[in-house]
Amino acid sequence: MKNWKNILRTGLAASFIAASATATSAQDQGITDDTILLGEVLPLTGAAAVGALALSAGHKLAVMEQNEAGGLHGRMIEIVREDDGYVVPRGVQGVRKMLTSEKVFAMLVTSNTAVSAATVDMLTDLGIPTMNYLSFPEVFFEPVKDNIFVGGASHKDTTIALMKMMNEEYPGKKWAIVTGDSELGFQMREGIEPASEEYGIEVVYNETYRTGQKDFSAEVLAANEAGAEILFAGGIVSENIAMVKEMERLGNDGPVVLSWIGRYAPQFLAPMGEAVKNVHMVDFVVADESEEGKAFMEKAAQYLDESDMKKVNRFSMVGYASTKVLLNAIGECSDLTWTCVNDALEATKDFEVGVMSPISYGPDSHFSNQELRLMRVNPETLNYFPIGE
Repeated sequence: MKNWKNILRTGLAASFIAASATATSAQDQGITDDTILLGEVLPLTGAAAVGALALSAGHKLAVMEQNEAGGLHGRMIEIVREDDGYVVPRGVQGVRKMLTSEKVFAMLVTSNTAVSAATVDMLTDLGIPTMNYLSFPEVFFEPVKDNIFVGGASHKDTTIALMKMMNEEYPGKKWAIVTGDSELGFQMREGIEPASEEYGIEVVYNETYRTGQKDFSAEVLAANEAGAEILFAGGIVSENIAMVKEMERLGNDGPVVLSWIGRYAPQFLAPMGEAVKNVHMVDFVVADESEEGKAFMEKAAQYLDESDMKKVNRFSMVGYASTKVLLNAIGECSDLTWTCVNDALEATKDFEVGVMSPISYGPDSHFSNQELRLMRVNPETLNYFPIGE
């Protein structure tokens, strides 16, 4: 196992100067005779830390694997990271620091949707190669930005896919849908009507809950009285747990389907108790108990220490995949310039990463819209296994 101190440098809490570099003058930043420096800004503490720490572990895994193979162009890869604590101004400052003080060669992630949207002009003006598979605001890829590359599946598309797949698995059932009054909930709701119409799904209950809500007894009772046989729980963690437990209390043993946004580690499923057997998930990364999922965990255990392995979840697969794509593009460029790497990223075609469908970009799209998969919880292991494969 490589010493991570040679790979990861946590960003110092030093002050930084305003972004003033140009793409022309900064082309060679982050490159020395023996290193290539990559940056990441993530909410490593705060409400979203579980996903962010896992994503960072995935970045780390891909870099360790590459360095063990000799690095790229005779150089080892290093990562410098900044914690924004899920606070937008800190995230914006963190991205600026990466570009102007740390002077990284490329960005692995630019934190959450709000931070990414707030820094898009800064990133595009500079032209630095930028990846983000954690969040993907439309402004990041519509219209296409020469240097920004995104991967995953939108919440609208995820909603359409999960309704289609669950309708195929449980045809003719009546649906209840409960989503939040947040941006996430809005994006999910964009897919409900088109999916219902296209697949002939009868939605008997469709309600929005308020941000911060903890008690879902009224919503689940109303869904139950409306005759709902499938529940689409549109929360993240605690909201979904509360809805599933309330379904069980009312004696409704019907299937529950969740979006990938709430797929973390087994300990977040354990509070659902016996009702966890009804839980389904739609995700663009593979199920834990698929052959690909098992292979990923075996690889992670070869490189990551015990502390990092405790952080690993589906977001680690996402971080691993996006880093592999970036490293592949850097490897294509003997002339290590941003222009070459951006061109190589755009030329990515059917690139295999092992944990999601092959990744492709092109001149007309820098959003790799990944294939979605249906899976279900194994109540014995509290991991997901694939359905229909």
